[in-house]
Amino acid sequence: MRGGPAPVRWAVLLAALVGGTAGSLLATAVAPATYGTTPIDAGGPAVAVAFLLGAIVGAGVAALLAAALGLRGSPRAGAVAGALVGLGVGGSVGLFAETIVSDWIAAYGGDPLAGALIGAVIAGGLLGVAVGAAVCSLRTPALRIKQLVRFAGLAGSVGGMFAGLAGGSIGGALAQATTVCPNGYFGVPLHSTGCSAGLFEGSWFVGLWIGALVGAMVALATAEVLTLVATRGRSFRNDV
Repeated sequence: MRGGPAPVRWAVLLAALVGGTAGSLLATAVAPATYGTTPIDAGGPAVAVAFLLGAIVGAGVAALLAAALGLRGSPRAGAVAGALVGLGVGGSVGLFAETIVSDWIAAYGGDPLAGALIGAVIAGGLLGVAVGAAVCSLRTPALRIKQLVRFAGLAGSVGGMFAGLAGGSIGGALAQATTVCPNGYFGVPLHSTGCSAGLFEGSWFVGLWIGALVGAMVALATAEVLTLVATRGRSFRNDV
């Protein structure tokens, strides 16, 4: 069985590993590394965003392409093509890192907790999709669909907590990445005192709860859709 489950899983994991690591490094290399004319056009925040998004996008694209080719009976070609395409697409994210950072600061510079909330939603959602797909790929005939979906939701909530913590912290930190105040905190243009303390703790709380909630919901939905598609696909083949 050249295109069986085991070879496909190996192809997906290998492609995701190469696409994620190489994509993040390439994105970091092409990201702007110097400050521009505005307070924070590039520099550290842009490089950090390029590294993070390069890894996520590179691994995601590589895994999807490897899975698509692997299920068609070409897991080796899927692993190679997925890794190369993931590298290219993930690395290209670095070209837009500066714009992403500037837009994020413009949108959430006056409200870092809102930036933390959106960051947690994005991170929890991405993790939920990955968990839901991973749980479905490990399904055994003895495991019922309802049990599988429930387990995916539970796993998504647990993973979403940690993803939300990271996404919330990053979202809040980017919103504060404008100017440094004398007391060591970051300046917030719309804040009455110009500086704000204690927002990172708020980012943690927001990130944990929102990440867990979104991760559970997205993982449930992903597992439900994938199992439905797989069930209907088997029914169609049996009818034919």
